[in-house]
Amino acid sequence: MNELSLNDLRISHARYDTALNQIVEAIEVAHKGVCIPFLGPSRVGKSDVLSSIQKQLSKNRVGPGYMIPSPDFVAGEISVKPNDTEIYASVLRTIGRISANPKLPLVRDRMYDLLKQRDVRIVALDECSHCAEPGANLTRRAAADHFKSIVDHSGVILILMGLPKFQRLIDENEQFAARSMATIEFQPYRWTNPDDRNEFTTVIYSIFEYLEERGISLEFDWIDMTRRLFAASGGRVGMVIELLEVAVRKSARTKALALSDMGKAASLRLQGLSRLAPIFDPEPPQDDVLLRSYAKVMRDAGLKLPDPNSSLELDAFRQADEGALTE
Repeated sequence: MNELSLNDLRISHARYDTALNQIVEAIEVAHKGVCIPFLGPSRVGKSDVLSSIQKQLSKNRVGPGYMIPSPDFVAGEISVKPNDTEIYASVLRTIGRISANPKLPLVRDRMYDLLKQRDVRIVALDECSHCAEPGANLTRRAAADHFKSIVDHSGVILILMGLPKFQRLIDENEQFAARSMATIEFQPYRWTNPDDRNEFTTVIYSIFEYLEERGISLEFDWIDMTRRLFAASGGRVGMVIELLEVAVRKSARTKALALSDMGKAASLRLQGLSRLAPIFDPEPPQDDVLLRSYAKVMRDAGLKLPDPNSSLELDAFRQADEGALTE
């Protein structure tokens, strides 16, 4: 049997479909030279959405002065601690090599030349929130001005992906905001919302069915494991898939997954798991663990917590806010 992998698994679900449709609609109605912010917590599934959109919309075109067909939809990412040059270099890396001379004017001009030469219509950049972090080697205003210049001078549709903290760049720069379409948010599922809980459960069950169809024996109760996976992921389907990927790889010889296997995978993959109550111990986690996990994901991403649905959720949200104040 070939090694089973979940890396390329694409599962349609409510949050995924909504984000995908919103971006496709924004692209369809966008005029040339606009930004589409696409923000959400880490490992929520943004990259999967972008990959699907790129496959759906990308076309090979022959631009002016360029004889080889090339895609009109390109994607890349911004490096950590970016400077002024990196903003343009990140676009340039999606379509060509960086020259030996990394000076800003040369990199910027080369980027504009290649975008025009290859008739690129859409550029997607991940990790844009690096520009809003304290370690960035440029100001938030400067970063916003660079993104504004790119869409103004090239006419491309610029999809900007990252953590919600990137919203600061938009809010603090009126001209950048004027060139940005409405921000599309991809948020985790919320356990206390019945629709969210049902959708999350449906997604997890579909993954379990996929594993069983490929010969993996699941030696646990599905309802119990769904609760545990929510607690481990904070409602992020992307994180669930990554956790199951580790578990499947470690159980390749036995072709079976038990509660203990999931615990071992979580100890390898999840950062800060010990800060919550035990999730994969024999005794199942209580509801407050699920609520605190969701609140932590939302708080760490810089997203506003919704109004609590119960006193238990209120306590979980308060703990998340107190944690933010003490860090």
